[in-house]
Order: sequence, then structure tokens, then C-alpha cells
Amino acid sequence: MCGIVGYIGPKSVDSVLLVGLTRLEYRGYDSAGIAVLDSGELQVRKEKGKIKDLERLLQAHPVEGNIGIGHTRWATHGEPNRKNAHPHVDTHKRIAVAHNGIIENHFELKQELVREGHVFHSDTDTEVIPHLVEEELKKGMEIEAALFNTIQRLRGRYAFVLLYEKDPSRIFFARDGSPLVYGHGKGESFLASDVPAIVPAALEHYVIENQQWGWVTRDELHLLDYGKQSVGFELKKIEMNVQDLDKGGFDHFMLKEIFEQSGVMRGIINERIAEGGKVVFGEKNNSNEFLSRLSRIIITSAGTSWHAGLVGKAYLERFAKISTEVDLSSEFRYRNPVAEGDTKVLAISQSGETADTIASIYEAKAKFIRVLSFVNNTSSTIARESNSFIDLKAGPEIGVASTKAYTAQLMNLLLYALFLAGVKWILDKDERMRIFDEIRRIPDQIDQILSRADVIRQWAADFRETKDFVFLGRSFNYPTALEGALKLKEVSYIHASGYAGGEFKHGPIALITDEVPVVCITPQGEIYEKMISNIEEVRARKGKIISIHTEGDEKVPGMSDYSFGIPQCSELISPILAVIPLQLLAYYVAVERGCEPDQPRNLAKSVTVE
Repeated sequence: MCGIVGYIGPKSVDSVLLVGLTRLEYRGYDSAGIAVLDSGELQVRKEKGKIKDLERLLQAHPVEGNIGIGHTRWATHGEPNRKNAHPHVDTHKRIAVAHNGIIENHFELKQELVREGHVFHSDTDTEVIPHLVEEELKKGMEIEAALFNTIQRLRGRYAFVLLYEKDPSRIFFARDGSPLVYGHGKGESFLASDVPAIVPAALEHYVIENQQWGWVTRDELHLLDYGKQSVGFELKKIEMNVQDLDKGGFDHFMLKEIFEQSGVMRGIINERIAEGGKVVFGEKNNSNEFLSRLSRIIITSAGTSWHAGLVGKAYLERFAKISTEVDLSSEFRYRNPVAEGDTKVLAISQSGETADTIASIYEAKAKFIRVLSFVNNTSSTIARESNSFIDLKAGPEIGVASTKAYTAQLMNLLLYALFLAGVKWILDKDERMRIFDEIRRIPDQIDQILSRADVIRQWAADFRETKDFVFLGRSFNYPTALEGALKLKEVSYIHASGYAGGEFKHGPIALITDEVPVVCITPQGEIYEKMISNIEEVRARKGKIISIHTEGDEKVPGMSDYSFGIPQCSELISPILAVIPLQLLAYYVAVERGCEPDQPRNLAKSVTVE
């Protein structure tokens, strides 16, 4: 949540900051602002709304300079408005700070500073930082000492960048919990919450670690730890391409990323499935000796990743015969879970920076439980803090509502379950090869679904005024129902609920009227007849039926008001295919309702605060 950018170099800083903030807008878009040293004077411009609103402000009130910081906000403390927008300044407007995270002890600090005569102008926790630095400078300290002393007084998760009017050749920073990256280009330096903000100008990068602080000049990074000791570091080449961050001719990133899913699946399959039916995970991983005696797995995740974990549980228990639990990260860390040496925690996160999931990892490691993370960002906090990790290989996902990362999670979880089955010698080779043959067909099957996206686009107008949806699924596709409902809620703002089909009669059926569409995920398989019963129950109450069924099925379409077929597949593959028409439904309904699918209200891509 919240995006930070800092720049020092030969270019016009306002344009660099605007480009970087635009790339980070998925992290928050309630308000935005920049602070620039213009002819030696600190200038701040900020505005409520999105980056385009800030851009209009800068056209009316331009700034010039070659050093500055910027911020795009997801509000935590204080409503989204201009006064609460970052950067925030000290009393004399000589220090500017842009911050991501939460300063948990800000209230006490603010009271103390007010008693010392400081005047505050916002409702944010961030504003205490420049005032604390100012108070230290008043004691005659140099800026480095003032910053260090300020850091020692902060409690919470944070990353921030700081500009000081009297030091026009450096940008200062500190990180403890929230992400921050240093980028180095040709005679220019960058600081940002994520790598996309600094592509393609930065050629190399370093991920700043927890409890590190320092400053950057045009040419160098000066890095220290919280013991004031210099820290060595190694710059790594940035592999990301600017094309990955472009909409590629699509109207929205969400639609582009839905259509990228067949390519993502091909890449994962080519990387993970080797000759002879072996599953390969080349990343850092546990030994086969430990895995062979693994008796219990706990999956911890949040949101869409939690839904993936529910499917992963079915895969792990079906193929690896390992007892598996799935827990919300926000609950896992507080329930003091009981676990023993042969237990493993799987943490799933697209961004690798999800605060609750990070806290769950710390909780697991405190109990000496090994942690394997599934992440789409291998330089993230979750990847570094876990004992081992698996790269989702979904590529950059910019749309706030996760699509291709979700199916990448499902694919990697399926392959990991098959990998464990191989370690434990559970599946014979013929059965493994049959499953692999089916997996290899998935990319083409996704392309077949996407080639008929217009069918769902044409439905969207019928749901422009709909207020409620219900999604039903069973077995492997109960999580698909949850994910379909979440996608619709996220981007179209229609209330939607997902239920296991067997639970429908235990209360939720009371919701059904002729104004409530019910999405029934009904692939052929052992639960097919049970889902038919659910459809009949809805029809008896005049609910509208939207069915996702297997191609060639003549029964379900005849019972449905709207129907969409997915290619024939086994039930274990169906969650990967069945979710795609639901992603399209959410997207097209959002567009029809005039919503912004890439930037849904009140949401951010990476939830870095609790």
C-alpha cells in the first residue's frame, strides 16, 4: 500500500517522479504528491485523486529541479484529501517525507511534539517523521544523526524517503517492514517501493532490507544498519522489460492480464515439467529427506491467495496424501497454532509483501516450523524471510484484482503436490504421465475460452443494475465460487457471495429471488449431479442461472439463462479453466457499470499494513 519514488540525476525530476508514480498507482490512488528542491528551495505539490490530477496541478503550478521525492497514497490514517496527501513537511517546510506503512506510536510522538511547539496540518501518522527530524536538528545535530535518532523512536512497519532543503545532493531513506528498492542508472539514482517504478532508466537494483537506512547521491548508495555500521551490498541487473508494464493495446491491465494466462501457463509447464515425468523446482527448496517424512502442511495466505490455498489443499491431500489446513494469515498469527517438527507452512502471496502473511511466517519460524513461500516477486520480503520459495512465474501483474497470478498459483500448487507425490512414491508413472498430458493441454484450452470472451461481454449489459450475485461450487470449485464472487465485488462493486453448493440449503438459499443471478460452476465429474440439484433449487425460486459447464453438456445449458462452456477436463484441472470466464464476467460488468477495473475504490495491490 502506498507507492514511494525518489530521484536524483540529470533529468527533470517532476517528469521522472510522475512516470514512477504512475507505475506504482496500483499500490494506492487516493491522493498523490511530490516534493522537489527547486533552485535550492523545497517545493511541494500534492492533490487529492489520481496521478492525472497531480499532473494537472503541476501544469498549472510547475516546479523545476533534479532531485525530489513522490508518493501515491492508499489512506490509513486520515481521509483521502489534499492535506493528508504526502509528502509531509516540518514546521518550517525544510524537510519533506513520503512514507509507506504505519507509525504505531505516532499519537504519543505527536503529543510530545505539540508540547514542544510543533504545528501539525494533517491527520496522518507520517507527519511526525519530519517534525522529529526537525526537533533533532534544533539540538545542533547533523542531518545523519538527526535521522538516526528519529528512526530509533519509531514503532511499526515503514519505509520512507526524506528530502532536506539544506542538503541538495542527497535523498535520505529508512526501511523497517515496508518494501524499498534502490535503483542505479547512468549518473542517476532512484528509490522506489517496487522495481516497475524505475524501469527502464535504472539498470541495476538492490532491495533494501529491514532496519537499513542511509542516503543516495547521483552515483552512489550509502547504506547503514540500525547499529550505524556500514553495510556491504551487491547490485543486481534488472530483468524486467518496459513492455511488461504496458497495456499492450488492451483497454485495461486487468483484461491484458486475463489474456496473458495461456502464455503464463506455457511458461510454467515448460519450466517445471521435465522429460520422463519429473517435476522440477530449481529455486531454493527443502531436501527430499525432509519432504519424504512431511506429515502436515499449513497454508497461510490472504484474499485471492487464500482461495488458491483452498484448491492447493485439495491437490496436496489428493496426490501427496498430506493432511493440509488453510488459514487466513490475519488469523494464523494470533491463534498460536499447534505444530510439530514434521509440519511445513506454505505462505502464498502475489506481491511477497503482504503484511499479515509476513507476520505468519515470523510466527511459524518462532515455532521452528519450516516455511516455503509461493511468490511472484522473488526479491520480496516473504521470499527472503522464508526457508525456501517457489517463483510463481506469472510476470508483473499491475491490475489490482489478481487474475494471472491466481491461475499461476493454482498451477504451481498442483505441480508441487505432484512433486511431493513423487518424493513419497505415491503415484505410479503411468498415472503421473496421464496427469502431465492433461496439464500440457491447459494453455490451448485457455486460448479456446478467451476466443469466446465476447459471449460474456454481451451478457454484461444485463447486469448493469444488479445489486446481488451468488456463486456456487463444490469440491475443487468451491474456492472458484469464492474467487468469482471476490472478483465481482472488487471491480464492479456489486455485492456477491460465494458458497459451497452443499451449504446452500443451510441459509443462503433465503437470498434467492428473480433479481438475484446465481453463478453455478458445474463441470462434469463426481459432483456434477449435486450441482444439478443446486440449479434446480434456484430455478424453483425463479433465480437467474449463469452456468459454467463442460463443453458438450446439453443438460445444464438447457436449465440456464446464461451458459458458458469450458473444454473437457478432469475435475482437478477445472479450477484453472472455470475461473477465467468468471474473471471476464467481473471485468465486463465493471466496464459496463462505468467502474475502473484496474484501480477499484478503496483497494491497493499490495497490502503492506495490518
